[in-house]
Amino acid sequence: MPEEGSLISTYTVLELCEYYGGLKLIDSETIKERLIKWLTEFNVPEYLNKKIKDLSKGNRQKIQFIISILHDPELLILDEPFSGLDPISVEELKRAILKLKAEGKTIIFSSHRMEHIEALCENILIIDKGKCLLQGNLKEIEENYEIDGVKGGHSLNDIFISKVGTSNE
Repeated sequence: MPEEGSLISTYTVLELCEYYGGLKLIDSETIKERLIKWLTEFNVPEYLNKKIKDLSKGNRQKIQFIISILHDPELLILDEPFSGLDPISVEELKRAILKLKAEGKTIIFSSHRMEHIEALCENILIIDKGKCLLQGNLKEIEENYEIDGVKGGHSLNDIFISKVGTSNE
C-alpha cells in the first residue's frame, strides 16, 4: 500500500475494488463479500457505491488499504499507512493490522511515528540515509539499549533520536 494513493476518482468504491480485484483474478462475488466485510470493519458500509472523489483523504486511505488486502496476501507492505487519518481511523486501521497479524500475515510497514511501531511491531529496522542503524526484536532493544550510560527503559522514540543523532557525526 503506497503512502499516496492512486485511486481512480470517478469510480465507486465497489467498481474500484472490482477493477483491482480482477487484476488478481478474484471473482466479483468474492470481491464484494470481502469489501463489505472490511467496510463494516471500518464502520463505513455505506461507502460501497460512493464515488472515490466524494471520500475524504482518510477514507480514501482506508479504501487503499482494503484494495491492498482484497486478494488475502501473506505479505503486506504498508508505507506510512496512518497518513491523513484522524485518531479514530488510526485506531481502526491498527485493529485491522493486528487482526491480519493474528491471522499469521507478515506485515512490513514504514512509519515515522514511533508509537505506532511500538504498538504493532515485534521486529524493527531503523534506517537513516540508506544506512541500517539498528535492527532486531523491539522488546530486546528497548530492554538493552543504552543511552547516556543508562541501559534499558527507553522509549523507541528516545532510541531513534539517539541513533539518528549519532549517525550524523
